[in-house]
Amino acid sequence: MSPELPVGRTVLTGNEAAAVAAVLARIQQVACYPITPQTLIVEKLAELVAERDDIVFANLDSEHSMFGYALASERAGSRCFAATSSQGLLYSHEQLHRASRERIPLVAVNVNRSVVAPWSLEPDLADSMSERDTGWIQLYCSSAQELLDSILSAYRIAEEAMLPVLVCAEGFLVSHTAEVVDVPSQEAVDAFLPPFRPAEDWLLDPRRPRAFSGLPEPNDYAWYQRNVAEAHDRTRTLLAEAAADFAKAFGRSKVASLEITGDPAAETAIVAIGTIGETARELLHDDDPPLVVRVHAYRPFPGEELAAALEHVPHVCVVDRAPAFGSVGPLGQDVRAYGIPATDVVCGLGGSDVTPDTLRRALAASGREAVYLIGGGA
Repeated sequence: MSPELPVGRTVLTGNEAAAVAAVLARIQQVACYPITPQTLIVEKLAELVAERDDIVFANLDSEHSMFGYALASERAGSRCFAATSSQGLLYSHEQLHRASRERIPLVAVNVNRSVVAPWSLEPDLADSMSERDTGWIQLYCSSAQELLDSILSAYRIAEEAMLPVLVCAEGFLVSHTAEVVDVPSQEAVDAFLPPFRPAEDWLLDPRRPRAFSGLPEPNDYAWYQRNVAEAHDRTRTLLAEAAADFAKAFGRSKVASLEITGDPAAETAIVAIGTIGETARELLHDDDPPLVVRVHAYRPFPGEELAAALEHVPHVCVVDRAPAFGSVGPLGQDVRAYGIPATDVVCGLGGSDVTPDTLRRALAASGREAVYLIGGGA
């Protein structure tokens, strides 16, 4: 017998919360290929769906074939879930492009892990940041609760926008850390998330053979790409709507694109993603606290919203947890693209410590190019 899902306040790791959220979303397919530190998600899913005849658990032979299976499952009309990390996400690169350009509303979790070389099992955001231009919506979580909530919201956003969503959470810092998570009931989730019912002319149907993703003329190819870009623009509104509806359905707030804390009139601001955004909130107790802006929805990038929040802040420090060799970090590039002058600091690579003192050093840094800080000490 499959174990029953928990309901209410339950101690879960981030990986366990992700697995529970996927089942609550009434997935019909699991595309599985384990990789550290994501493995415990699919192990928990295997336990939760054992002996269930309404969910297919498919073990694939690589991350590349895992995503291929997941995309085909969605095109056949099944709500699918997948999870990966690090080299596995990079190995799937061409499948990620295919997913967005075929407008496939797959939800996948990426448990962030550093990429080679050298080998590391520790977290940074280089893996998913490397895929920021593949056309996926990207959501970054700072807790197990936010991971569960974001997966539920992601299916709704994906299936309304007809775009794939990558829900990201840092390895070990979120994936293996246990916390109290409020797990909603199946009935509450069903009221929030309707069944997956894509348009019939989008589905693969052997009774109506048709050709997909053929070789178009250049202008037709460009038209398809423009459609993906326009869908991302519409998603900005969907993110806010889904967050508002989530709050009404479950009685707790849900971050849409940005989480802003602190005094809007502060002289300094930190812009960060994931757990660094949580660490930055420790600085709100300092004598001269910064404004803290945590980016949750990195794609589509909330540039105009961010520029409005930082309009009157003289000194902005962007804290990246991913390198962009020869340039400022990925988040720093996006912030500057919206006319926000900012110092870019790269830290936390390979799981190196990011403490409040690290962030105080970041605020003290200045310069046009990225400043690389190592560890939480001096």
